[in-house]
Amino acid sequence: MVVRLKYYIMIVIFILCVILLGLLSKKNKEAIIIDKEHSYFHDFKIYDDKVYMYCIITLENITDNDLSFSIFAESYKDKANGLITNERMKGYEWEIDEKTRDMKATDKKIFFINGKQKISELKIVFIGEHGSGNMKDNRNLPDIYIVINK
Repeated sequence: MVVRLKYYIMIVIFILCVILLGLLSKKNKEAIIIDKEHSYFHDFKIYDDKVYMYCIITLENITDNDLSFSIFAESYKDKANGLITNERMKGYEWEIDEKTRDMKATDKKIFFINGKQKISELKIVFIGEHGSGNMKDNRNLPDIYIVINK
């Protein structure tokens, strides 16, 4: 009788653990995903001791909720080669200046996406402090992170 009771208790504990892990994985699931197949690094410039990494990014909100978010990037290789002094960079929207036809960053750093919406070709520039180097390590996107604003 005692063996059977221990067996049932172990089964109940196992089931509770599976349920708990399932709930935790749902809670930590990313709400906004980056479509890397349709996103790319566009160009970079050095100006006034800052490095501007221009990217085109496609995002998708996989939840039913409207979300406000900020976007960041990390580029360890560009820090290692001296292009930037800190690998973490904040993302801003960029646009083409009508007069000069040059790319320029805007003040927009908070973005909005509706539930189940996909945003194609969002123009994001990541800005970092310039180091001693003048070459970008590669033409790949930096590691991009989305931070949901509460």
